[in-house]
Order: sequence, then C-alpha cells, then structure tokens
Amino acid sequence: MVELLPSCDVVPALLLHAQGAPELAAASAVPTVAAGAFTAGTTRAELVEWFVGCALFVVGSSLLLRPRAWITAFMTLGPHPAVPLVGGLYALLTGLVVVLLHNVWVTDARVLVTVVGWIAVATGVVLLTAPEVYAVVMRKLPITPQLVALRGLVRMALGGIVLGYLLS
Repeated sequence: MVELLPSCDVVPALLLHAQGAPELAAASAVPTVAAGAFTAGTTRAELVEWFVGCALFVVGSSLLLRPRAWITAFMTLGPHPAVPLVGGLYALLTGLVVVLLHNVWVTDARVLVTVVGWIAVATGVVLLTAPEVYAVVMRKLPITPQLVALRGLVRMALGGIVLGYLLS
C-alpha cells in the first residue's frame, strides 16, 4: 500500500537535523512515496510547499465548486464577533509556520509559498489587533457566487503552480 502522507518519522528527523545531527536525521527522513512526492531527501521547505500547494488547490476547488455553501457560511457566521478573532488566530499561526519554515525568496514558484505565508501573517495581525476592519470589509465587499468562484479559481491556480513546480 502506498502512503500519501509522510510518516511520523518526519518530526524526529527534523529535530535531529535541528540539533546538529543531519546524518542521523537522514536515516529517519521521510519515506519514498508515489509519483515523486516525498523522498528520503525531502526538506522541510518542500513539505511546507506541498502543504500550501495542496491546501490552496483543495480550498480553491471547494470555493469554485460550492460558492453558495461558502456564502451561506459567511452570512451565518460572519456577524459573530468571534469570527475575526478565530480567523485571525488561524491565519497568524498558519502564516507563522509557513514563514518560519519556508522564508524562501527565489525567482521561481516557491516564492508563492512564502508570499502566501506573509499574507496570512499580515491578515492574522490585522484581524487580531483591529477586528473592526473585518466588519467593514464584510459590509463593503459584495459576496456573489461569481466572486467566490473567482477566488477559488485564483487559489486553485496558485496551488496548481506550486504543485506543478514540485512535480516537475
């Protein structure tokens, strides 16, 4: 049976590498997986790239295929005062993980992962420190199925670019 996700050996390998024992880390690195995804030489930056690429593509697909469900969720949850705080916490933590593990400024598709991470950090900071901004945006931003689907298409394209780079 082919594993599609790295085994639990990834964390010990990263810890060994961080502790200055890369030769031991290599012995417990990510196992080989189908279609050239993860190999024994997969770096933490590549794991972050896979995570961001897959997340963008799947969430984008959902936005594109189910815009009315997303609109219903926005309208139902949107007015609640906890939404910007929970969303800000999620965005900040996700963005920080991406930025801390993948702060790569290069001239290829990998830079998209870094940019997405920094956008998430900025979004998280704004939502946590000025949640009223969320209320203003929710009032002024038209939420139509076409715009939600367009946002999904953009996310799918970004995720596809990152995944295409990784598979090439």
